[in-house]
Amino acid sequence: MAKAKNKTSWIVWIRYGVQTFFLLLFFYLFLETVYHPFNEVGGWTTFFFDIDPLVLLNTWLATHAVPAILGLSLITLAVTVVFGRWFCGWICPFGTFNNLLASLRSRRRKIRIDQGRYHPGQKVKYYLLTSLIVAGILGVNAIGYFDPFSFFYRSLATAIYPAVNWGLQTWFTWIYNTDPGVGPLRVTMVTEPVYEVLRTYFLALEQPVYLGSLLIGLLFIGIVGLNFYRPRFWCRYLCPLGALLGVAGKNPIVRLTKDQEMCNDCQLCLVDCQGAAEPQSLHGWKPSECFYCWNCRDACGSQALEFTIAMPNREDPS
Repeated sequence: MAKAKNKTSWIVWIRYGVQTFFLLLFFYLFLETVYHPFNEVGGWTTFFFDIDPLVLLNTWLATHAVPAILGLSLITLAVTVVFGRWFCGWICPFGTFNNLLASLRSRRRKIRIDQGRYHPGQKVKYYLLTSLIVAGILGVNAIGYFDPFSFFYRSLATAIYPAVNWGLQTWFTWIYNTDPGVGPLRVTMVTEPVYEVLRTYFLALEQPVYLGSLLIGLLFIGIVGLNFYRPRFWCRYLCPLGALLGVAGKNPIVRLTKDQEMCNDCQLCLVDCQGAAEPQSLHGWKPSECFYCWNCRDACGSQALEFTIAMPNREDPS
């Protein structure tokens, strides 16, 4: 019988905080580029693209030159080489957004265990990355269509935000025109001050309309909707940045270890494994797929799993 799940560890709480911070930062920087009285371009608004090694690779293939600011992405790459694919589980805002949706899937343990196992289809992202690099060498710039930050930003800018902007403008306009209320108490007494704040900091001055918005929106909904089929579907199966970081972080010094004598083979470590990295396997743990979420360690009631610092074994099949 499986033992009770451990309490959430301090490092997982820290991860929650870090993920929340970077997701909110992404939304904040996105809003800074929106056409309202305080919109900005450049500077900090490009932060996530500046730390993205895939953008660095794309720029180099396209121009054979690299802006100095993209040197920040080399830090991302270097830390990944040493410590593993932590970026996907801690920093990436699109990964966090996908994980939020994945948390709404079925709570049935058996289903979650099955969805937490490694699937050969996870190799697709490596094939996609290779194809994009070959295309770039041949002069076809396609990486930008699949980079997670580009995809997330483009979907928000051309489909999601315009729809939200239109919906809010329509609703507040209807409230203003109908002026509902009871006696001297009117709903507009509350909605108009709120609307003024939204107009200043959130809503665009003019309703943005883009060609292809519907198609982009449907594609975005389809991609994030796949989280209900497999958690973090984009991250596991499609993300070329994840593939690049997976290759770079294939042999990290932060490694998952397992005490076989303490393990009772309950498989609970698979319930919330974000990357389907095979934490239940004695020798088959896949660091290139691991997001270092620490969920497997927290789920192990037998305390058989632990992340430790150790030099990778060249003979380790993972």
